[in-house]
Amino acid sequence: MLALSKTIFKAYDIRGVIDKTLDEGIARHIGRAFGAAALAKGERKVVIGRDGRLSGPALTAALGEGLRDAGVDVIDLGMVATPMVYFATNVLDTRSGIMVTGSHNPPDYNGFKMVMAGEAIHGDAILALHDSIARYIDGGDGKAAGPRGGYATHDIRQAYLERIIGDVRIARPIKIAVDCGNGVAGAFAPDLFRGMGCDVVELFCEVDGHFPNHHPDPAHPENLQDLIRALRDTDAEIGLAFDGDGDRLGIVTKDG
Repeated sequence: MLALSKTIFKAYDIRGVIDKTLDEGIARHIGRAFGAAALAKGERKVVIGRDGRLSGPALTAALGEGLRDAGVDVIDLGMVATPMVYFATNVLDTRSGIMVTGSHNPPDYNGFKMVMAGEAIHGDAILALHDSIARYIDGGDGKAAGPRGGYATHDIRQAYLERIIGDVRIARPIKIAVDCGNGVAGAFAPDLFRGMGCDVVELFCEVDGHFPNHHPDPAHPENLQDLIRALRDTDAEIGLAFDGDGDRLGIVTKDG
């Protein structure tokens, strides 16, 4: 395991570079610390999910093991967009969840976005996880007194899509271009918009953690050029560009 670095514990998430500041050992410790804190709030189940990054499966497995070490039951959603983890904490038998994601960062990054007892944790609560891990490594915190937590998988996809499609009505049929930048939104966004009655032009909707076409960060104009061209070259009326974990988007109009 890598040495624990406090620098990966940010204001609103935990985020590091794979095999430099973040690895499976650190992920397991994060799961153990989060699980202990969740249990202290009466939370006995935690949902976990991951985006399409190459390091995601191994980190998520280690995270789940750490949560179970703490005595927490794990519900694994598999590969999902970040909003699907938040949705799961509202509709499943838990109010806590962790998304394994590097968001809009380069491919060698990954990290954790966390909700505990119905609230996104940040600031001092994230630093408290670091301190708990440090104590555990130093031998000051013992293992969970109770039995090890269980493990189950759950497919949240259909319930998530149906919830949105049931809530949204478009005034008229529309053709849209959707650029997912090979991020995880590509596994869900085209079906979502078609379910809403849209005609969809897909750009880079194949999930690929190498991000071979452009970086999945719609905040920067250079990452919107393919979408701008699609609007120019097709009869799509509007373009949507998603970030790597599907919780942010950029909008491009017909005039670019």
